[in-house]
Amino acid sequence: MAFFEIILLCAALSMDCFTICLIYGAQRAAYRQQLRAGESDPFRPIGQEILRLWLVFSLFHLLMLSLGYFLGYGVSHYIDVFDHWIAFGLLAAIGLKMILDAFGNRSHKTEVHALYAWSSLLLLGLATSIDAFAVGVSLSLSQSSLTQTCLCMPFALLVFVAGGCLLGLRVKRISVRAVNVIGGLILLGIGLRILLEHEYGFSL
Repeated sequence: MAFFEIILLCAALSMDCFTICLIYGAQRAAYRQQLRAGESDPFRPIGQEILRLWLVFSLFHLLMLSLGYFLGYGVSHYIDVFDHWIAFGLLAAIGLKMILDAFGNRSHKTEVHALYAWSSLLLLGLATSIDAFAVGVSLSLSQSSLTQTCLCMPFALLVFVAGGCLLGLRVKRISVRAVNVIGGLILLGIGLRILLEHEYGFSL
């Protein structure tokens, strides 16, 4: 596999992470708009948040790439039966919770959904890295370089994670409730896409 193809592959694997980080940044921007005079932003600096997101997504993607590469086709036959259902279940659960939180909170100031919590972030890291396992298997079968892919993957993720967060921060005039509903629907959509791709060969 040529190096340019590896870059495109890593970019494709990073797209779901970009979407999640876009939601992440938009939530933070919407929360800031609801702060009253004298209230401070309770979240860590955006640079620290980007680093945290990048580390989680990178670790899961590198782990799944390596597992797929070394376990090979024999094991993937069994994992393919349920891996996409796991990804769909995790993304659907987090997406539905975002939507329910948006409508369930009756206060004037809707709480930011727990995408900021480690538990949600780790589940999202696992869900978005499922496809990396299949890519690792493909690399093994085609005798392509795992090392080059693993070296490129963190750089691609850094670009897409930082780009998603910073672009989301530029969202104006939107409430936290609206971001939660839209974000929840997007996560449901990502989960459904993964499910359809694996079950019926459907792809966008």
